[in-house]
Amino acid sequence: MTRPIERDERAVIDKAADLLVALDGERAGLGVSELARRTKLSKSTTFRVLGALERSGMVERVGTAYRVGNVVRQLGRDAPAPQPDLVRNALVPYTADLFALTGQTVHVAALDGPEVVYLTKIFGHRQAPTRPCPGNRFAAHGVAIGKALLAYDREAESTLRATPLRAFTPRTATDPAMLLDQLARVRAGGIAFDADEARTGVSAVAVPLRGPDGAVVAALSITHASADPAAARYAEHVRNAGAAAAPALRRALAQRPRSASG
Repeated sequence: MTRPIERDERAVIDKAADLLVALDGERAGLGVSELARRTKLSKSTTFRVLGALERSGMVERVGTAYRVGNVVRQLGRDAPAPQPDLVRNALVPYTADLFALTGQTVHVAALDGPEVVYLTKIFGHRQAPTRPCPGNRFAAHGVAIGKALLAYDREAESTLRATPLRAFTPRTATDPAMLLDQLARVRAGGIAFDADEARTGVSAVAVPLRGPDGAVVAALSITHASADPAAARYAEHVRNAGAAAAPALRRALAQRPRSASG
């Protein structure tokens, strides 16, 4: 006697949710077979539901694999930094001081996969030409503040190798091996630079900022015209600002759990 085929009675929305959960944190993406195994869906159903999710921007292709798409990342845009308001507020005096000292645009950002999410921007009278930052995001590999964050991210290598990296100018590094070498130098020196990599004529310098557990949770940078005669001094100014801001940031993040619990 032929065994009856068991039907999967899960609603389509449940199947889609299961696939999104399976993709959570998988920056390099997963293939259809692995997703089918994890969600206990048939391959044909997995492929069909992924197609619908891709059309809506909920997932995106990475070669033959899939990963969470831009729509989902946009919905969680404040998630990369722990308590983004706390990070932003704790750093206000230090970003203001750095702006007053340099007159240049000051940024604070956190990492979200292959992108940085800008938490603070202070624009100066002498600001460099504006870089394109749609939705207050930018590709991490193309800017100093992104390199300062990627250098301390455990998933950096898989992030950089997951999909072709966009070149914004002829100076943008798009080879993962070259970028990983740059990130090693960032860790060695504790500071990151970009020169004409996101926009010709615009450069930046950035430092990482650590939370109470020692993990890097944000980064601080200034952006300036590449031809600025004062550019040689900016690295020292950003280092000093980061060193002054770090204890305040650690205190702010360490106090949050205690205040939340009572």
